[in-house]
Amino acid sequence: MGENYRRPATPSVTTWEVMVDGETNTTIRLDPSTEPTVDWWRLFGSDELDRLIDEALQRNHDVRRAAYRVMEARAVMVSSRAGLFPQLTAVGSRADIQISKNTLAGLGLATTTRPGTTSQNFASPGKHYTLYNTAMDLSWELDLWGRIRRGFEAATADAEALDHDRRGVILTMLGDLGTAYFELRHIDELIDLTERTLRTRRDSLAIITNRYQAGLATELDVKRMEELVESVAAQIPECRRLRAAAAHHIAALVGSEPGGVTLPLKPLGAIVTQPTIPVGLPSQILERRPDILEAERNLASANAHIGEARAYFFPAFFITGAGGFQSVQLSNWLTNPSHTYNIGPSVTLPIFMGGTNVARLENAEARYQELLEQYRQTILNAFREVADLLVAVRTRAEQQEHQQKQVAAAREARRLAEHRYLGGVADYLDVLEAEREILSAETTLVQTQYMRLSDLVMLFKALGGGWKPGG
Repeated sequence: MGENYRRPATPSVTTWEVMVDGETNTTIRLDPSTEPTVDWWRLFGSDELDRLIDEALQRNHDVRRAAYRVMEARAVMVSSRAGLFPQLTAVGSRADIQISKNTLAGLGLATTTRPGTTSQNFASPGKHYTLYNTAMDLSWELDLWGRIRRGFEAATADAEALDHDRRGVILTMLGDLGTAYFELRHIDELIDLTERTLRTRRDSLAIITNRYQAGLATELDVKRMEELVESVAAQIPECRRLRAAAAHHIAALVGSEPGGVTLPLKPLGAIVTQPTIPVGLPSQILERRPDILEAERNLASANAHIGEARAYFFPAFFITGAGGFQSVQLSNWLTNPSHTYNIGPSVTLPIFMGGTNVARLENAEARYQELLEQYRQTILNAFREVADLLVAVRTRAEQQEHQQKQVAAAREARRLAEHRYLGGVADYLDVLEAEREILSAETTLVQTQYMRLSDLVMLFKALGGGWKPGG
């Protein structure tokens, strides 16, 4: 019963263009030969990140829990298929029986003896006897309308959906770990930058102090420089607190306790290679996203449940039987005269169910339509997410290029301001302003570098695993 499942049509396009500032700067072409890379994180060229991810794939508890959920679903799938086969059970019993005096059997009316024969009436009033019984019971539902097969189809799709959910958990975990790792290295970069700035400003403070003692600078210049030194020094404890939190997050993702993962301080730019995005990316790789595949399998399960619900409107046919030995005497229990059996077909026909079957069918059909809309929306969300990240990655690259020039200009401005101050042609406020601007520019550049790496990680995740090196 019900229609066989057919996958709904997905958005059909030959090219997909991403607009930035009203101009097309990214075109994603359809290319079925291109598939996402499995180990995308290796494109960043960090052995330490590779090691952390290898550990997380083995030890992360969310990943292991998702794997057990798949095992549960597969067990349910096997159980749902069992109804297609005959069910055979063995029964053995020994019972001490006394017949009530107030029943037909107890009054002796249930026992007749043919003329010329003698019969022992074990069912006489108040009679005690022992009944020995052994039998094989058979039950087999003939799945004429496919109710059991549709249930197995639904359970299979549910198991496949949970397997895609497991892949989604892995992909999310990898994205979280990659982002957390780059966040840690971003903080290391900030610590390194702050400590270098602190050393530079302390050197400047020493120079200003010497000039003040020589009468070439004012006490105000010294105090302003001291304020600048302490403002930078105050940032280091906060950076260390953020670093500890990021390290704890990484430890939890790899299935370890806080402090269980050793991560020496390394600046971000010293350990990372930024992957190059190819000119064209295939949109078919979106169909490999675990959330899309999971939504599609949930839809297939819902379709099977419609057929299962329709089958409840029709008769159910069974073949039942039992065969074995019964005797009131142990000595002849397993002899041929004690043999007994019964076998035959049976049928149940729903006549009045109080609207149960109608409600079951309406529920299944509404569930299918709900999951169909969810499937379509999941695809649209995937396209939107990838488009947003492609724009972010490309615009951050441009932003990073301008900020590098800004840092270079700020450093030159500081050099000129110091030269003018030492030459006595400029106020020390120019030097202080140059110091503030260069720290701000360098901090912003480090933040942009981290955000671009984070966007790349999220792009790999959004594409269901990224792309092969070289396109």
